[in-house]
Formats: sequence, C-alpha cells, structure tokens
Amino acid sequence: MKEKMKNRKKEITTVFIIVIVVLFFFSGFSMGKGFSKKDVNGNTEIAKPILEVENGSNLEINNNNNKGIYEFKVKNYNEQGEKTDVDLEYYIEILNYLENSGLNLKLYKDDQEILINENKTETFLLTKDEEEEDNYKLEIRYDKSKNINMDDIFSQIQIKVHSEQKQEVL
Repeated sequence: MKEKMKNRKKEITTVFIIVIVVLFFFSGFSMGKGFSKKDVNGNTEIAKPILEVENGSNLEINNNNNKGIYEFKVKNYNEQGEKTDVDLEYYIEILNYLENSGLNLKLYKDDQEILINENKTETFLLTKDEEEEDNYKLEIRYDKSKNINMDDIFSQIQIKVHSEQKQEVL
C-alpha cells in the first residue's frame, strides 16, 4: 500500500509538471536569457568658430587734433574664404578708458550709435548661415575745456572683442 501511494504521488507530480509545461507552451510565454551587442560608430568633428577683427589705422589725438574716428570690422569669415561653423555671440569692451577724463567716446555700428555701459556694449550675433560683417566707428573727442593735461589722462585705448558660441536650443 505504501508503494501504491508512492507511485500515485509520482504519477500526480508527473502529470502536474506536464500540464504546466503544456500551459507555458500554449500561452506564448517563454523564458530565457538573451544577449545582444550593437556597435555604434559616429564621426564627430569639433566646430570651427571664426571671428575676425579687421583693424583700422591708429589715431593720434592731441591738443591740436582733438577728434578722431577709428574704424574696424567684426566678421564671421577669414581671408581664405572660410566661414564659421557655429553661431557666435560677441560684445565689445573698451579698455583704458575712464569716464570724466576729458575723453568722450561714441561707438557706432552701421551709423547707429551703440550704448556703452561700464565700457561694454550689448551682445551681437553673427550667424553661420552666410558671411557677415559688422562695421564699427569709434569716435574719440578730447574736451579741452576740462583743463586736464592730455598726458595725464591719455593712454592707449584698446578695443577688445569677446565672443562665445551661441548655444542651440533643442
């Protein structure tokens, strides 16, 4: 009797396992491990920003010649015909200039006056789509009525162009 019970349990267990395997087979469920490997190749290049400043000739301002106009250009291409790969934002900074020093400065872009705040201009944009150049004129006047010795206030005024790549919004 014990042996019959043992065989009966084996048969029930075997039938139960077969039923579960058949259910899994017909249910579309499968178990297994998978592994896949994908190789991705990319070719990237570093963008080549081009911002050229074309300078005019130096000016000399003194008691006899108290006014001068300095012209310069900011452009997004070079002499070899290469243009920038990215949009560039830039601003102009005027160094070695002190307000109330007897010198008056006015900056013009395409004959329109540009405001100078704390020796810096607003930000301008040069795009990568086509060759562009911005023409500037810096008008410098020496005010003789301030009675300040020209040698005390005048040093070389420098124009510095700061640029950075414009971030694209995705």
